[in-house]
Amino acid sequence: MVTQIEDLGDGDGGHRLGGFARRSQSLLRRITIPVGCCVILQFLRKLDRYEYADTSWNEVAYLYPSDKDAQVCHTDPCLWNAGINGSWVQDFDFARNHGQYVTPWVVPDGPYGKRTGNAHVASEDAPFPWRTSWKWMDHQCSVDVMTYDNICHALRKLEIRHILFFGDSLTESHYTSFVNKMGLTNFDKARGVLSCQMQGVTDQYTIRIFYERDQGGNDFPTSHRGVYRMENGTKTFIQEANTDRMIGVFNIGAHYHNWTHYMEDMDAMIRMLEGTNRTQDLLFFRSTSPGHDNCLPRNRDFDWKKGTRISPLRNFAEYHIKSGHRHDWDKFEGYNNYTKHLLLKRNRMGLQPVINYLDIYNMTVLRSDAHTAPADCLHFQSPGPVDWWNHLLYTYLKMMADHDEADCRSDY
Repeated sequence: MVTQIEDLGDGDGGHRLGGFARRSQSLLRRITIPVGCCVILQFLRKLDRYEYADTSWNEVAYLYPSDKDAQVCHTDPCLWNAGINGSWVQDFDFARNHGQYVTPWVVPDGPYGKRTGNAHVASEDAPFPWRTSWKWMDHQCSVDVMTYDNICHALRKLEIRHILFFGDSLTESHYTSFVNKMGLTNFDKARGVLSCQMQGVTDQYTIRIFYERDQGGNDFPTSHRGVYRMENGTKTFIQEANTDRMIGVFNIGAHYHNWTHYMEDMDAMIRMLEGTNRTQDLLFFRSTSPGHDNCLPRNRDFDWKKGTRISPLRNFAEYHIKSGHRHDWDKFEGYNNYTKHLLLKRNRMGLQPVINYLDIYNMTVLRSDAHTAPADCLHFQSPGPVDWWNHLLYTYLKMMADHDEADCRSDY
């Protein structure tokens, strides 16, 4: 059963380009980094609402090392564009084939999740949890579904031996989704081993996976600010990678309540990655998704066995966030846009290491239907929307693997 969410407003679905955005696009691209940081900060402070300033990157927006010596590069118009322009379609065949985790989960659900979102009992109109039945349909660049076989194929082709997730609790959700989708052996809290055994291939190909939480930012505007730095577990994991190729997924944003702190710690992140001197790695910054105020259901006596029947938002016109939000969720869009331009600028300048931008904001901001409500309107139930962050990650890796041996050059 497939249900299409009708496009409203300007017909963009998950795509938005505000009037200010069009005017600011050329300006932001001319601002130099890091001198431009202060200019951008002063500019942004004058705005009540910072629009998503560039959701279509028709110019070459991406540069990455295509071999371990970083001598060859590849550009692809869909890199940095996938996931930003689309809508959610209900498809219970997708829910059956790709929307659930194999049991037992690698990272078990907690008590709250077991008695709420995952207490679902199958019914005629909802054979699987409603939130898992929504499939992202991209209007511009396809987002491919990650499976064990296809991600292992891409990881083998890219010669990946280590995968690192480093960030806040949303990054932990990203990591948890990945390991529950793929299954791990030798799992111990935040680390494990992915065994990629392919049909017809006899070698034992294993990939070590690790998550660690960064200590940067502050939980609340008035709480103590932590120091953003590479934590000891991450240092050890990177040292163990030695000369192997590693995937690194990084994020900051949800714990930042003013622009100065955010830009300082973005700079600290980049300096941290530069200091590793690992040009062979494939690094990603994942954008930050805000929560949805008063997410449903609000009733603590809700019948979770029956489950919800809530649909995602149809477009950005339905998403409302107040300026000066008590959790500063209204700042996330600006943080994301600043970071996207900053990383694009670095990559165009040929600076190492190349850091790619995983843009999950547009698709995720429409998913007001799947939070861990009523207790938490920022994080999401699992399985659910966060799995699509990994489908998007796989889509990027597939594009990289398909062109990893291509001989191309940058035209900057």
